[in-house]
Amino acid sequence: MRTIELSSWESVPLKADSLRRSLEIIYGVKLETDSSEIQLDRLYPTEDFLENDKLALVFMKIVNEGYDAPIIAVERGEDYFVLDGHHRSFISKKLEKKTIMAKVLKFPKGAGYRDVPKSSLEDLPIKEVAAIDDLIVKAWGRILNILKQYEVLYHMHFHMKKEQVHLKDLSPTQPEVLKEQIDAINRLLVPIACIEYDKRYYVLDGHARCIRAKQLGLKSIQAIVLSPQVHVDFGIVKTAKEMKLESLEDVTITK
Repeated sequence: MRTIELSSWESVPLKADSLRRSLEIIYGVKLETDSSEIQLDRLYPTEDFLENDKLALVFMKIVNEGYDAPIIAVERGEDYFVLDGHHRSFISKKLEKKTIMAKVLKFPKGAGYRDVPKSSLEDLPIKEVAAIDDLIVKAWGRILNILKQYEVLYHMHFHMKKEQVHLKDLSPTQPEVLKEQIDAINRLLVPIACIEYDKRYYVLDGHARCIRAKQLGLKSIQAIVLSPQVHVDFGIVKTAKEMKLESLEDVTITK
């Protein structure tokens, strides 16, 4: 996995100053820099895609460590355009946060940033720019891939929320799990991915982790729950019911 340097609270001011100077040269005007919380629904991308490995790493850092380095944005009217921090902005939007901290570059009256088409952060595709060989980061990336797959399948945006889900409320969606997969898990380091339907949580990724949690005597497990914009009759729920998969006890452990 390539080395990825994430922005920090210490590095963001330096980046913002560099971007400000560049814009001042391009536009021939002096810009101001302000720190503020901006509305994510007024924030738009200036890049065409997200990098798969960086996005997975940022996702993990935000959920596990509260990673919250400010983004850098430029103001245009009532809108803001991301100059640095697309990955942070995307994950924050998907986690249903309303605002994000930003260093905002502001043009003087009578001048403004170039005319950029306003597209949704949530529509940014995830491009595989590098293989992820770190198994933990790879597992976080798999959750994001499932998110995008479901958005394509159901033609709508999905959001995510972190929950502690009781094992008794989980329904599997695959009938078998390899014993070696379960035995290889020493610690539960990555949340499972699931959808909620009719007060049950259907596992999309992480069956082995669920079984391992049960073996360890745990009552609950950390989960990332994918939520659609409107009610959906999930095909995988119907399939699980047809296979009579109602609880973790219905999963067969195979060698």
